[in-house]
Amino acid sequence: MHTMKNRVTLTMDPEIAKKAKRIAHARRTSVSALIEDLLRATPVSRKKSEPYTIEKWIGKFQVRKSVKDTRLDHLKKRYGLE
Repeated sequence: MHTMKNRVTLTMDPEIAKKAKRIAHARRTSVSALIEDLLRATPVSRKKSEPYTIEKWIGKFQVRKSVKDTRLDHLKKRYGLE
């Protein structure tokens, strides 16, 4: 049984479009099918148990003491690294 599909227009960087066409050609499929498969495999939302990438790295690195850097001081304050 064939299901009706909706037409969607995508706008992307020309280099990405070329890459998508090359990948689709190599896989013997269309760019539409390639995007559809990608979206099908991508979860709608992340699991509550999965931390954000930044949360995985908190506390893993230490900031080296050096010359007064106001930007660094601001970032440390913002992310609670003081």
